[in-house]
Amino acid sequence: MLFLFRPGTPAIQRLLNECEHASFSYKAVGSTRTVPPAGWRINHMRRLIGIGSAAHARAVAALFSWQLLAIEGLEVFPSAATLQPNTSVAILSRHFGVWSLDFCRVIYVLRDEPENDGALLRTGFAYGTLPGHAVRGEEIFSIEWHPATQEVWYDIYSFSLPATPLVRLIGPIARATQRRFARASLEKAAASARSMPS
Repeated sequence: MLFLFRPGTPAIQRLLNECEHASFSYKAVGSTRTVPPAGWRINHMRRLIGIGSAAHARAVAALFSWQLLAIEGLEVFPSAATLQPNTSVAILSRHFGVWSLDFCRVIYVLRDEPENDGALLRTGFAYGTLPGHAVRGEEIFSIEWHPATQEVWYDIYSFSLPATPLVRLIGPIARATQRRFARASLEKAAASARSMPS
């Protein structure tokens, strides 16, 4: 959803409420847990962000308070105070002088879910796009805890396709924007894991 001027918070909240019962804009809902649909663009970036249980706790807290999505140039407006399944979120950004408001909904939440025979525990959430988003697809943001090494990793994985002919036309720019967001989120996660509580 595009705007020539920045929409106010009341208008964003009203639009967020209106999309509360909207269906997802793609069919393969939940496929970040299984196998993504064939032919969709995959974006996967990850980074070692810290060592130790304190770094893990700080990174998880930052993720579940939406801080790792609220990077420079993006504002996040969740529909509920607690991040849980069915929480909707509006993401406001500005590109080339135009404001964009995109909507997603949390599909599932992971809390210390074991993988690789317990070699790592994954905590995070996945959300999927709602109608009006610039792309169609799904993204998971997760913090990995590796008990044997005490390593903390932040992992971002998505599958997507352009939602409109315009976004398809500017595909390289859209993909570069997506990668730039992921890099900034990874950097913020590393800073969050390092920072000591005040």
